[in-house]
Amino acid sequence: MKRIFAVILAAGSSRRLGVNKLTIRIDGQSVIRRSVTPFLTAGIEKVIVVTGVGDGRLEAELRGLAPVEVVPNPHRMEGMSSSVKAALPFIRGADGVFFHLGDKPFLGREQVNAMLDRFLQGGVHLMVPRFHGEKGHPVLMNTARYFPEMELLQGDKGLREIIEKHLEDVVFLDGDEGNVFDIDTIEDIETLKRRGHKIEES
Repeated sequence: MKRIFAVILAAGSSRRLGVNKLTIRIDGQSVIRRSVTPFLTAGIEKVIVVTGVGDGRLEAELRGLAPVEVVPNPHRMEGMSSSVKAALPFIRGADGVFFHLGDKPFLGREQVNAMLDRFLQGGVHLMVPRFHGEKGHPVLMNTARYFPEMELLQGDKGLREIIEKHLEDVVFLDGDEGNVFDIDTIEDIETLKRRGHKIEES
């Protein structure tokens, strides 16, 4: 049976928003918990959440979720690639790994299961959801194939560099807004309020 893991990148500093966006509550549940929950599904063996060092608030939000493991990234100021690299020691031996962003809280479990089912059919090395022409998350990849390149990532591009380099490997799936909607600005928060969501800063 193939071993599938998930990595949630959650070490950002929320500079544009001014508060920790991952602990904002949407309809009573924190952004980070909403982003992690879709991966707590049959077929995913382990979920790694990469956070900033000493980020106890995120750990508290994730308490009680299994099989979630929190990994601190002491180099988070070096960009998203540093969080990808912080996860690498914990995903060795996996056949496939989802990479998702902690500030994308509207991903549906159905999408995760659809991507997982397609990956398990074989013949896929990179899978990316797309909505209205925009590439989204999570990315599902055969990490063993790209491990040497992942170890050399730098800056804030994260996995985009590998995806752009290996477009011939990419299988695109039809996604929805949950694959692309993230929380970065006050305008994003206002959009959610207009849609009827209850927003609480914690």
